[in-house]
Amino acid sequence: MHKTFRKKDFEIFDIQGLDERMQTIREHIQPVFQSIGEQYAPLVSEETGYPAAFHIAQHIRRTTNPPESTWSAIGGNKRGYKKFPHLQIGINEEYIFIFVSIIDQPLYEREMGEALLNHQENWNELSEDYVISGDHTKTKIEPLTEQTGIRLLERMLKVKKGEMMVGRIISSSSTLLMDAKAQRSFIEETITQLMPLYKQLLDTHHRLEEA
Repeated sequence: MHKTFRKKDFEIFDIQGLDERMQTIREHIQPVFQSIGEQYAPLVSEETGYPAAFHIAQHIRRTTNPPESTWSAIGGNKRGYKKFPHLQIGINEEYIFIFVSIIDQPLYEREMGEALLNHQENWNELSEDYVISGDHTKTKIEPLTEQTGIRLLERMLKVKKGEMMVGRIISSSSTLLMDAKAQRSFIEETITQLMPLYKQLLDTHHRLEEA
């Protein structure tokens, strides 16, 4: 049986102390991530035509402050994912997120941003419940529209720390937290719907890497 998120999982962000919070993350959140990775990494690889490595954030560089969010990533290679566009599935104190992510100044960031601006159909045609964020360190999100997409993509090209994440969320009050089957369907549907956007980024990244 594939593991899913529960409403109780949001309580981890009330736990004070790095070691204490990390212990709970390892016990209750990372098994959910592992289940998602085992289920969907092969699907992502099949849909895009590129190998899909799977990673779970370990937060090993932290020494005092507990993480405000924790996540897993499908993408990159066996050594890491931040230099690549990737799918990020994670949780913070407000919501669970399933995002296509360009964060931490990956290789070919400018070219990927320009490709999205020049060919907007893969994000512009996503449904109205999709959101966008320009900073992975904050919980702020906005509805994904043509205007917000262009604004945040242009910012990513101009500002060194500019980022882009597009996807859907499950809020801490969502009924999906009480219906495992519906939650799995929502996550799978989101990943499937994000595949054209993700493949567009991967195509750009790999073309430049092989040039």
